[in-house]
Amino acid sequence: MSNTTKRIEWEKRIQDWKASGLSKAKWCRDNECNVHQMHYWVKKLDESTLPLQNSQEYFLPIKVADKSHKPIGSVFIHIDQMSVEVQPGVDIELLSNVLYVLQS
Repeated sequence: MSNTTKRIEWEKRIQDWKASGLSKAKWCRDNECNVHQMHYWVKKLDESTLPLQNSQEYFLPIKVADKSHKPIGSVFIHIDQMSVEVQPGVDIELLSNVLYVLQS
């Protein structure tokens, strides 16, 4: 059995033990498991790395790449017979006010 397989198996056992509310010794007797191995794996895995008991959500870290975009060109907005050209870097509040007035 590979180390990865053992680790996964023991993570599952430890989660089951914690959810049971039983002592390590009692849980190991009921599940035909060596209590000394249980102590070893609890220490080795460090309880902080195991999922929280009864938790339905798990958070994983993600890396967000800096995707700063460069404006390509202007945009033309046509409302009825009026047109507005919007240049890159426009003041959004000003554009919002202009569009509001044009729609009124």
